[in-house]
Amino acid sequence: MHRNVRALSRGLALIGELNASGPSNVVQLAKRTGLNRTTCYRLLETLRADGYVTFDETNALFGLTPQVRTLSEGVSSRDLSSQAALPAMFGLLDQVSWPSDFAVFELGSVLIRESTHPFSPLSIHRSMVGRRRSLVRSALGRAILAASPPSLRRAMLETTAAFVEEDALLARDRRFIDDIVSQTRNDGYASSVGGAEAGISAIALPIRSGGPVLGSLNLIFFSSSMTPEVAAARYLPNMKQAVTDIEHRWSAANAARGKVA
Repeated sequence: MHRNVRALSRGLALIGELNASGPSNVVQLAKRTGLNRTTCYRLLETLRADGYVTFDETNALFGLTPQVRTLSEGVSSRDLSSQAALPAMFGLLDQVSWPSDFAVFELGSVLIRESTHPFSPLSIHRSMVGRRRSLVRSALGRAILAASPPSLRRAMLETTAAFVEEDALLARDRRFIDDIVSQTRNDGYASSVGGAEAGISAIALPIRSGGPVLGSLNLIFFSSSMTPEVAAARYLPNMKQAVTDIEHRWSAANAARGKVA
């Protein structure tokens, strides 16, 4: 294993302190970060030369420049959601053994962003990230549909009808969609039997972000092993805890990103 680069860690510590406290002099920064003044000066001068830090000679204060924002601009809400999802998914896997997927709506279907299939002893798949599932036939998609407000649901279904040929008829079938939404809300979870793959069933819950639905989390199992009702009775509390964990982690990550920006 390679050794850590202490100078990089120290430079990031200075950026973090300036972000939290605002413009500061070297004495203040050295005290807050635990670095000696000479090290602070050298690191700050390097950051200034690279455009991340500015120096006000009048007040002898160092501050951050707008260029610091470029360090986080490439991090999207989807990146944050994936980072928030995976720890909770591994916790769920430890509790139930069956694999799970985290997915988001994209271009008429749901895109799997994270999965514990490669780590589950009960999975027949080893590669799920990047695969797509039906918005109207999969538990992942149905969980998102039922949790979305009517206007957003209509927009998603119109997108599905336009971009996903095999789901176009169902996406336009108002009675079919109303039945899905009603059943999902009555059950307290979305479900599917053979919706994505023969012999495979799933239950799923939406993940909310305080605004539009962030995505959904499923639990996959063999149809021959249990029904969705039995799976829900056994595992729904564990799934709900995982969803709560993801929502809390996503909110914290999003708030932290907002502070940096």
